[in-house]
Amino acid sequence: MVECLEGERKMELNLRNTGRLSKLLVGGYRALYRPKSEGRTCGYLIAVEVEGGYAIVDTTTQMSLFEIALEKGVFRWLDGFEVEKRNVRYASSRFDYLLRKQALELLLELKSATHAEGPVALYPDAPTERGRRHVAELAQLARSGLRTALYFLAAHPRAKSFRVFREVDEGLYREILKAVESGVDVRALKIAMDKNLLVYAGSDPLPIIWP
Repeated sequence: MVECLEGERKMELNLRNTGRLSKLLVGGYRALYRPKSEGRTCGYLIAVEVEGGYAIVDTTTQMSLFEIALEKGVFRWLDGFEVEKRNVRYASSRFDYLLRKQALELLLELKSATHAEGPVALYPDAPTERGRRHVAELAQLARSGLRTALYFLAAHPRAKSFRVFREVDEGLYREILKAVESGVDVRALKIAMDKNLLVYAGSDPLPIIWP
């Protein structure tokens, strides 16, 4: 949970993001939230104002926007794919999506990249054992012949490229390199919100910087 002020009213909001968000959860920053009528908190933290717009921090919102963009055919490399299933179990993990395009299936895991340094979006912003396990299992499934993908969703308006935050989790970085070698489709895509609260998505993947 995070503590916020609406005028002079203090309230608590649910944070549906497991990252540290140390550059976003800062006193004095403006934020957007979705209210709710039940439960301990007043709502869900959706986005935080930054230079150039809003960084979308709520992973549920990120996934909803991804699905809308997919349905509208925004992502050129996914043209024709549709959501077959959500929260799909393979091996010992659950993955975000099973996409289908006629006879083609694609097992997809989305990772939220809201941390940015200048124009570069980074993931993760904290060590992630779950992330390492996901990537290793995607690589294993790819080697067994299943079509798999790992996409980093840069939800920050300044993002023009993406980099794995190797300094934060060296083990994850190495697992991602192995995944690429195993045939996992690793990309970064951008979905963000401008200062007028308009959401936009890039039709082409962001460049990935490999240190």
